Formats: sequence, C-alpha cells, structure tokens
Amino acid sequence: MADKMAGPRLDRRGFMGATTLGTGVALIGLGGTALAQAPATSGQVDFPDDPRAFGGGAPSGRNRTEMSLHDCEVEGDWPVDLDGAFYRVGPDPQYPKQAQYAGDIPFDGEGHVSMFRIANGHVDYRTRYARNARFVAQEQARRSLFGMYRNPSTDDPSVAGLNRGTANTQLFLHHGKLLVFKEDAPPVHMDPLTLETIDPEYTFGGRLESQTHTAHPKIDPATGGLIGFGYEATGFLSRHVNVYEADRNGAIFWSVTVEAPYAGMMHDFCVTQDYIVLYLTNMAADAAQIAAGGVHFRYDSSLPCYLGVMRRGGDGSDLKWFTGPNLFCTHVMGGWNDGTKITVDWDGGEGNQFPFFPSLHEPWDPVKGTGYIRRFTVDFAHSDSFQSETLFPEIQGVLSRQDDRFHTLPYRWGFLQVTGPNGGWAILDHQTGTSKIASVPGYQLSEMTFVPRSPDAPEGDGYLIGLGSSMAEAGRSDLILFDLANIEAGPRARVKMPYRCVGQVHGFWANARDIPGATSA
Repeated sequence: MADKMAGPRLDRRGFMGATTLGTGVALIGLGGTALAQAPATSGQVDFPDDPRAFGGGAPSGRNRTEMSLHDCEVEGDWPVDLDGAFYRVGPDPQYPKQAQYAGDIPFDGEGHVSMFRIANGHVDYRTRYARNARFVAQEQARRSLFGMYRNPSTDDPSVAGLNRGTANTQLFLHHGKLLVFKEDAPPVHMDPLTLETIDPEYTFGGRLESQTHTAHPKIDPATGGLIGFGYEATGFLSRHVNVYEADRNGAIFWSVTVEAPYAGMMHDFCVTQDYIVLYLTNMAADAAQIAAGGVHFRYDSSLPCYLGVMRRGGDGSDLKWFTGPNLFCTHVMGGWNDGTKITVDWDGGEGNQFPFFPSLHEPWDPVKGTGYIRRFTVDFAHSDSFQSETLFPEIQGVLSRQDDRFHTLPYRWGFLQVTGPNGGWAILDHQTGTSKIASVPGYQLSEMTFVPRSPDAPEGDGYLIGLGSSMAEAGRSDLILFDLANIEAGPRARVKMPYRCVGQVHGFWANARDIPGATSA
C-alpha cells in the first residue's frame, strides 16, 4: 500500500517493482481481457481507477496542474552560493484515453516540465506543460486524440499527420534554450525561466535532417557543442539513423544518415572525442503488432544487439556494426576512446527491462531485467565483436549518470539509482572500484542529477540533487540535496514541498551563468 501511495515513480525501479504493470496482451489488440473504464457518455474528464490503466495512478500518477510557488520552505544547510536551475520532465496524462486504449503505457503521457530555481538559499518552483502540437490539439478538443504509444493508426482522424511527440523524457539547456526531448519527435523549445513554450517543434533553424531526436544528446566539454541523433529518422519504421553535431551556438555543422540492421529502440548513445557509438537493443519495432492496434515495440530475444561505431565528422561510410552479448542497455554512464580502443559504460540487464512492452518468445523475467553497470569495449580497427564485463556487481540499478561536464572524456565518478529493498543513489568510484549509497529512510528517490560545487570544480566535487517521495505522507515531495564530500551525514538540505510534485523521467542542472536573463533571487 505504501508503494502505491508514494507518488509518481517514472523510473524503471518503479516499473520493475510493479507486478500489476505491463502493456497487457489484451490491451494491445492481441487477445485477453481489457481493463474496464467508464464509457465515454459525456464530455466529463474521468480517469480510470485501475492503477494499471493509462493515467490510473501507478506508477506514473497524474498531476495536470501547472503551478508556481515563490520561496519554498527550505530546511537544513542549503548552499547559499548555489545558483542555477534544476529542471525535470516526465509524462503527465493530459486526458484519459478512450477505453480501448486504456492499456497504453505510462510513457505516453504529455510532457510536464518543472523547475527549481535556486539562488542565495532561496528556491522557487514552477511547472508548465510543453505545449506542442499534440497538447494544443487535445486542449482544443478537450479530450484525448491519440491512441497507443507510437502507433498513429490508432489516432483520431482529426490529428492525422500531426506531430505525435510528447516531450516527456529529458531536457537540456544549450545555446540559451531549454530543449525538451522525446525520441520520436524534434525537441520542444521552452523559455528556461518562465517555461513558456517558444517553438513546439525546434529544428535548429531548419538544419535538423531527422524527423526524430534522441532524449539523450551529449555536450562536448572541449567545444561546448551538442551531439545528437535520431532513429527511424526518415520516417515511421525506417532503419535510418541521423547523427549530427551543432556548435555551442546551436548551428548544425555536421549531419550524416546511416542505416541500422533493423528498426528498433536506440534510446541512448555514446560520444567520445573521436567516435560516435550507437546501440541497437533487441526491442524491435513490430509492424504486425502496430497493425493490430498495439504499441510500437516488442522484445525479441532472438535478435542480436548491435554496437555501431563510426568516426565523428565523417560521411558514415566507415560505420561498423559489432555484435556481442545480448544485453538490454539503455542509459550511458560515460565513455571515451584511447586511439581506436573505445570504452562505454551503461546500465542494463540480460533481458527485457521494460515489462510494459510485450515479449515475443518468453514472459518478462525480473531477474534477467535487473540492471548492472556493463562496460563495453571494442577496438574500431581490430575487433570483430564487442566485449562486456560487469562493474560493481554489488550494485543493482537503473538510470546511470555522470558529471555531465565529462561527456566524451575518461571519467572517474558515476551515479546510479539503486533498485531493491535498500534503494537510494549509488556513488561509484571507477578509480578505486568502490561504491557508496546515499539513501533517505522512508523516502522513495527518483533519478538524481550531479551539481558541481562551482562551475569550475573538479570532477565529482559537488552535490547530488533529486526528488524524494515520503511514503508516510501520501507521496509528498522533498527536493533532497546530498553533499558528496560527506554522504555519511545524510542529506545536507532539503526543500519541503507542500504537495506531491510532478513526476519525472530525467532531470538536468543548469548554472545561472548559462541561463539568459537569470538574476540572483
């Protein structure tokens, strides 16, 4: 009961711990018994009570309220010199689905962005939806117009051909713009201070050649540039992958389109100083399932996973697809290259980590889905396959992160959201091979983000920040800050929110000096 009342949990820890979840074979048009939902007999907004149904309350919950709170209640020793914004985004259903789509996955909710603006010990909170084409169309119709996840054939005819993107997965501040991502559409540009939507379909001045955009671009610390990619780049179910690089001002100067072995999920990727590293998991796009009214993906353990490597800045003709262990990896912790030798660290399991997507050959196995840090190594010039080893086997978790200032470079410190009964935030020291866990008794923690103590602080010198949900208070939220210099002391400070905050998938920290118009509170 405490788990259900603990509030929005959009990380995989919540999904993998919820036995009631799953897309449900019945609910994707492939047989079985559908979830019950009130018939659409009027225009009233009526979300289902069943927590398994879309918007039913677990694990994603729903908030639907755009809010502002000036001067939040702050407790403890909040660093007065911390000046910036902690941004978060997650799916927050705008409307309940029609009854036949009640089994849609929680990740299909509309993107709700929140911001904690922090300066001089003051913390202000603001949330706004990303008002893209999908959101505006439903707002005008006052009902849901979109069917199953990434399946346009299930949409209302009035939105045929409309951008289906939800902007609900991750967000970055780059070239002065807050860009909000969902991997099946271009990003949404929002004002980084007001969170008002500026451009519902941002294409870098028309230079973005892909119809899609990853939720996990990388920033090169050496140049300040942004590197991104999109799969199914040239159209629905296409095998094309577009990779681009933009300078620190957002001008795309390199773009190349290559072809993957099959159309499938490529959620994250790695960028080193010399290479682009793509990863194709065996969560394959399933045309037959889509035609039957189901969701976009189905896990196919018989398909190989591929590591695709090519040089940055080239024409893509040197792309090599390496096979190796079939590991379901989704989030990069860090990666680098030493000459032609490439190292990439991910979190991932031996099987399907997304139980809400159906499996083709076997039922979902929570043991095989358990995440560990997997280190992939490959020699671009000499290898025939990539190798994998498990790091920190004592730590199970998901949603790996690093000090974002060390994208593309060798790094020491990694962070992981720990799953299991003693969950928390793991701090992993790759130099010594040791680990620590920061936890808050009585709280469920969402994904953390690293915040440098100062913009020029050494790697790993700073804080971990993230939201915690109080299990004893129906999910009331605290923004929790740990000082990495003294994890053992517990949280250094927290912001005590008077309510359960909007849920999230990912978050991002931006220093005030990078936010146009930011002034100290």
